[in-house]
Amino acid sequence: VEHGLSSTAMVEAEVLELDEDLRSFENDELVKAALAKGVDLRKYAKSVDDELRQVERDSIMDYIHEAEELATLHTQIKQCDGILDNMESMLSGFQGDLASISAEIKHLQDESISINIRLRNRKAVEGQLSDFITQAVIPPALVTNICAAEVNETYLEYVTELNSKVRFAKQEGAQRTMAYRDISTDIEKLRLRAAQRMRDFLLQKIGTLRKRMTNVQILQQAVLLKFKSFYAFLLEHAPEKAAEVLEAYNTTMSAIFLRHFRAHLSDLVKCRVDHASRAIVIGEEIESVASLFSKSAAKGEGAFKLGERGHVLDAMHTPIIPAIAMRQGASVYEEEIWSSTCTLLVDTVCSEHSFCVDFFGGTGASGNCENVFGKTLIHLLEHLEAYIGGTYDSIGLLLLLKISGAHDSLMLLRGVGGLGEFFSHVCKLLWERFYALLEHQTASITKTGNPLPTSLDVHPLPVVRRYAEYCASLQQLASGNVEQHVNRALTTLRAAMHTLLVARLGQVLRGSRKKQAIFLINNCDVVLGTLRDNGVGGEDTRMFEELLENNKGVFVEEVLAAPYGRLIRFVKTTEQPLATGGEAAVKSLDEYRQLEPIVKEFHANWKRGIEEINVEVLKSFANFKNGMEILKQTLTQLLLYHTRFLDIVKQLHPDGSSSFAKYMITISTIMTEIKTYSRNY
Repeated sequence: VEHGLSSTAMVEAEVLELDEDLRSFENDELVKAALAKGVDLRKYAKSVDDELRQVERDSIMDYIHEAEELATLHTQIKQCDGILDNMESMLSGFQGDLASISAEIKHLQDESISINIRLRNRKAVEGQLSDFITQAVIPPALVTNICAAEVNETYLEYVTELNSKVRFAKQEGAQRTMAYRDISTDIEKLRLRAAQRMRDFLLQKIGTLRKRMTNVQILQQAVLLKFKSFYAFLLEHAPEKAAEVLEAYNTTMSAIFLRHFRAHLSDLVKCRVDHASRAIVIGEEIESVASLFSKSAAKGEGAFKLGERGHVLDAMHTPIIPAIAMRQGASVYEEEIWSSTCTLLVDTVCSEHSFCVDFFGGTGASGNCENVFGKTLIHLLEHLEAYIGGTYDSIGLLLLLKISGAHDSLMLLRGVGGLGEFFSHVCKLLWERFYALLEHQTASITKTGNPLPTSLDVHPLPVVRRYAEYCASLQQLASGNVEQHVNRALTTLRAAMHTLLVARLGQVLRGSRKKQAIFLINNCDVVLGTLRDNGVGGEDTRMFEELLENNKGVFVEEVLAAPYGRLIRFVKTTEQPLATGGEAAVKSLDEYRQLEPIVKEFHANWKRGIEEINVEVLKSFANFKNGMEILKQTLTQLLLYHTRFLDIVKQLHPDGSSSFAKYMITISTIMTEIKTYSRNY
């Protein structure tokens, strides 16, 4: 049974394999074509087998025909193998030869490097030995030239040669040699002799600077700088003599600059004019409180205006020539003198610093300003303190502060120090005096009108004019290094003036709100006009504009109240009840019974009232333009009141059947009359 099962499995496997073969043949293109034509597969297989056999026979015949050529090719291949073997042997020989040549080249390279090292060492030794021999020998000509030759530009060559020998003698290696023992004494004598001669020469040249009418800068550049190597030699090999030269130079230049600056200041002070005195203050005593047109208005005229004095800031780097100013009889202010002096000081310090750096080096230049300009700076401070102690010109002090700050910045820009502490001290002195004068002016404002006058003119006060000019001047200068201080000063002055006008002088006229308003309007207008003319504004403009507008409103109401008071009261009394309670609420009021008389009164007097307002404005306000604006504002407000009045009447009598309708004045009629006054302006 098992055997039968095994045979069946084998048969099934063969059948499966046969099926796979049939499927493979079925996919073959040739088989498909044969089957499509109905060809017998056995015959087709036999024909294919015959074709393969025929191809095999043909191939054998081709090989037999080409056998001779194949034999020849075999022989040629063997010959090539032999040639290649010979070439391999030859190349192996070449490789061995190249290896030996490379070794020889490396040996030669090592020899060359060794020879070069020995050559360099010998050259170095030769150079050092040559230098040693050169430095160790002192030529007789050098001794003669150093000791006896004239000290001039040629002497510089001898000093250079001696300098190299002195440096050589100071080397530790040279000091251990026998040659050093032989020349050390001679070199030391030459060093001392050369140092003494160069010291004397430099002191003599420095002494020529003291001669009057000497151009110091030309002598420095054309003479002293040529021999700066003399000072370098002294500084290195004879520092005590270098110190003598430096001290002599500092002493000489200090005296020269002190003389020059003292003469410059003295000549310019002869042309100086003072701009203010202690009596010139913003405020004034009670007896002189008057209008702008009174005689007291001329007090301190121009003392608080900056004017053309501000031009000194534009030309502050152009010094004044005293001889020309004196010959022309020119008048100069202290700020012009100080600007000219500071310009000369900065230019001189910068020039001197440049020379000292070139001639003395960094060590000599570091203390240049203090040693050379110390006395000059003290003299300038004494001059400034004398002026500050007696001046009451706070505007001039601000100009001095701005000039000092500008020149201090110029020094920093040029990268030269030395005057920073000087200008800081100058500014400290100026600010102390400025605040003292500010307190003096503030106190004068506070004392004005104390005790209060019994009567007061409504026109602008001289104190207000001076205050406006002073504030405009301060604001024009409020920039840069003074801005913060000036703004603080303006705040103090503004508070004092507001108190004077509103809290004190304004109360003199408290019995008449109209006069009080006119007084404040006129004075505010002066302040604003002055600030505007000078192109400044700020907090002063804001405060006085607000005060002006508030009092304009008060004046308009007060000036309208005289001719049109009943109409205005009627409008203000009835508008609210009419809006909330209607016609009935208004008719229940006592004012309603006054409606017809009000209409008839307005009809009879409205033109005369406008004329009275026009006269009142012309009489009250000094500034014509300001008066025109107030008149327009007043007439506009009148038109608004009348318009509101007509609206109320229309609501109370919508049919227009009232007994006073024929007395009603139309808006167009009033507009025509208002335009008449507008054309007049």
